[in-house]
Amino acid sequence: MRKEILNGAPIPYDAPIEKLKKLLSSPSMKDFSLSCEALSYSNNPEAYDIMLSHIDDKDKYRRLYILKTIFRHPHAVELIDRIEAALTSDDPLFVRTALIVIATHNIKVSDALLLSTVAHNLSELCTELQALHALAPSEENYLRLTGLFNKAITCSQKEYIGEVLSSQYLPAKASDLFELFRQDPFAKIRILSLKLGKKYDFDISDFLHDSDGHVRKMAE
Repeated sequence: MRKEILNGAPIPYDAPIEKLKKLLSSPSMKDFSLSCEALSYSNNPEAYDIMLSHIDDKDKYRRLYILKTIFRHPHAVELIDRIEAALTSDDPLFVRTALIVIATHNIKVSDALLLSTVAHNLSELCTELQALHALAPSEENYLRLTGLFNKAITCSQKEYIGEVLSSQYLPAKASDLFELFRQDPFAKIRILSLKLGKKYDFDISDFLHDSDGHVRKMAE
């Protein structure tokens, strides 16, 4: 769903293409952002080319905003190398933006690159982990994902990785995921195991003695 307001200002979706082009060249970051949003949803064939002309802007925040919005255009598939470059950037802002773009637009990059990027930046990631849905299901990727799950620090990180594992590897890995989730220190993750146990008829009796009351109640 597209935004109607950005930073308190209405996004000029109906503005003429020439006006949006001028806004994109404005020294004001606010004007630039408004133009990016409008152009990224425009059906005018010039819109993509106008945005593309600013993809190497000297200002990194403008480059970031272009990267974040230009992939709404189907022609942006030719810019996959920009996403791959951002994934290997030393700047966490570019890394996180690239992961968000991959997750939002289901962009396919090298599985090895995506996994290594997530592993290297794991401590700084949360919702960006949804990009892992772009991985092709395979035994190798399953092992890498479970490795990331075990290295994850926060409950939210484990939830996102667990969601990817569940969406791509059930029912084949139901028993393995049941065991992976059941010993987790976070109650929300143990609940994932409990739900698997109920769905696939595994022994859930241990959950009746769980340290968390909500888990115990669900196990009854």
